[in-house]
Amino acid sequence: MQSARCTNWRPDFGNKTWDNWLNLIRPAGATVMHKDELDISFEVCRPIESHAQQVMDWRNDPDTLWASYHSTPKVWDEFWPEFRDTYFLETADIQPVFALIAGLRQGFLRFSRVQHPAGLTGRCVEIAINLAPGARGKGLGPRILRAALQHLLVNGVDTVYAEVLAKNTRSAQTFSKAGFTVIGDSSKFIADTGETHSIRRFLANLVAPYWRQKPVYIIAEAGSNWRMGTPKRDLAMARALIDVAADAGANAVKFQTYKPESVYVENAGQSEYLSEAGIKDDIRDIFADLSMPYEMLPKLAEYCRGRGIDFMSTPFSPSDFAAIDPHVAVHKIASYEISHPHLIRLAAQSKKPLVLSTGASNEADIAWAVDTFRASGGLDMCLLQCTAKYPAPMSSLNLATIPWLRRRFGVATGLSDHSREPALAPVMAVALGARVIEKHYTFDNRLPGPDHSFAITASELATLVQGVRLAEEALGDGAKRVLPAEEELADYARRGLQATRAINPGEILREGVNFAVLRPGKQKLGIHPRHTPRVEGQTATRPIPPGHGLSLDDVNVNADGIARIRGPDISVP
Repeated sequence: MQSARCTNWRPDFGNKTWDNWLNLIRPAGATVMHKDELDISFEVCRPIESHAQQVMDWRNDPDTLWASYHSTPKVWDEFWPEFRDTYFLETADIQPVFALIAGLRQGFLRFSRVQHPAGLTGRCVEIAINLAPGARGKGLGPRILRAALQHLLVNGVDTVYAEVLAKNTRSAQTFSKAGFTVIGDSSKFIADTGETHSIRRFLANLVAPYWRQKPVYIIAEAGSNWRMGTPKRDLAMARALIDVAADAGANAVKFQTYKPESVYVENAGQSEYLSEAGIKDDIRDIFADLSMPYEMLPKLAEYCRGRGIDFMSTPFSPSDFAAIDPHVAVHKIASYEISHPHLIRLAAQSKKPLVLSTGASNEADIAWAVDTFRASGGLDMCLLQCTAKYPAPMSSLNLATIPWLRRRFGVATGLSDHSREPALAPVMAVALGARVIEKHYTFDNRLPGPDHSFAITASELATLVQGVRLAEEALGDGAKRVLPAEEELADYARRGLQATRAINPGEILREGVNFAVLRPGKQKLGIHPRHTPRVEGQTATRPIPPGHGLSLDDVNVNADGIARIRGPDISVP
C-alpha cells in the first residue's frame, strides 16, 4: 500500500561500517538501531484522504481499540477532520510517518510535543505506534521503535516519552525491548469520555541528560589572563577574575593548566598570530611564563566555591589532568587537544561531563574523539563549535554547525566564541540549540599577554550573560500553540462564525444574512470559518443572540445525516 509519492528516511552510512557508525552516533545511555533495523524506512504521512483511511482502518482494528483510551470505532465523517486538522499540527517539523519494511506499510507512528517528565530542557516528544493488524506477533514493534528513535534523534529530539494502558502488557514489553525505561505507573483522565485509565509510562533519552538539567552553561574563560608577574599578584588577579565572572552571573570560570615541555616540541619557534600582536618570544618560552603552578588550583577552587561559581581548568597532559581532577565537576579539553588520546580517555574514565572544543578539526577528527570517549566509558559530552582564530572574524564562526554536531553525534552542543563581539554569536548559538557558551574575558584589552587583546571586558561579560538568559527565555519550547500571553486577544480578535443578528430556532443559516466571519470582541468566539460549508443552509435548533459565536458543540447530526446548529440555552433579548 506504499504511496507512489512518499518521502523515505533511511540512515546514510556513507563509507562507514555499521559498527563504526553505531559507535559514532550512540548517545550515552541511549538505545539506537540494531543491525536488523536497516531494512526499515519511513514514509511521511500526509493530510490526504487515502492516508487517513489507512490510519482509520488500523485504528479500528479490535486489538487496537482494546489498547486505546477511546474504545469506540472511528467513523469517517468525524475522523477525517480530526486527522486533517490535528495530526499535523502538534510537532509540525516531525510529521507522522508510516513505517515501511520491504516497501510495505507495517505501522503508523505519531509524535506530539510534551514536557519532559523530569523537567529537563531540550525537545521531548510523545510517541504513539499502531502496527498494521497483519504485522503483529512478528517482533516488528521493537524494531520499528528503535528505528524511530534514530529518526527522531536526527530530527533534533532529545527525549522520547510513551505511555500505554496498564493492562496492555504486550505493548509494555514492546517498548521495553526497544530500549525504553519504565518511569512509573500513573492514572490518566480522558476528558471527552470521562474515564480514568491506569497507565504505564516509558522514557528514552536520546541525548545524555547532564547538560539538560540546568540553564545554558556559561563558561567565563580567564585563560592566561591571571598572569601578573609574581605569585602574589597572580593569585590576586585570578581571584579578581573569579569575582568578575561570579558578579556577571556566569556558571563557571575556567583557567588553563600546562607545562611547556608537555605541549610543544623544544624547537617549535614563534607563533605568527602572536608575533603580529607584538609577542615574538618562542612559544615554549611563552608557555613557561604563563604556566599555572599546580599549588594554585586548590586555592582557586576554594575561592570559586566561596563565590558560588564552578571552577574549571583545561589540562594539556595527563599530569595536568591528575592535578585538576580533584577540584572540578566538569572537564574541558581544548581544540588542539582533540587528538590527545590520553586526555580523552582520562576524561571518560573520570565519569565527569566533558566539554570538548572542535576548532581546527574536521568530521573525522571529531568522530575519532567521540568514539574514543564513549569506548572508554564516557557518559556525557558537549561538543563546542569553535573557530581557532584570535580574534575570530564573525564570518568565520560557522554557527550552523551547532545543530549539525548535535544531529551527527547525538550529544549536547555549544559554542566557544573567539570573536570580539560580546553577545551576538552566543545569543545566536542559543537559538541554534547551544547548551554551553564559552568566552574569553579580561579587565582591559591593553594588558600584556596573548589572551587580553581579543577578550571581552567585565561589563561585556555581564552583557553576554544577560543576553543568553533573555535568549533562553525567548526561545520557548518549540511547540506552536496559543500562549498564555496571547489568550486575551486570541479570544477577542480572532475571526470566527458570529451571529450578525438574533437567530430564531428553525431559521436557515446564511452567511451575509444572519452570520458572518467577524472578530467577536467580548462575545463568544465562534467556530473556525473553515466550517462555513458545514453550517451554510442548515437550520438553528435554538435561539442564538446577536454577536454570539456558532460552536461545534452545537452541531447535531440527525438520522437523515443533516447537520443542524443549536444555540445556547438562553432567551433572545
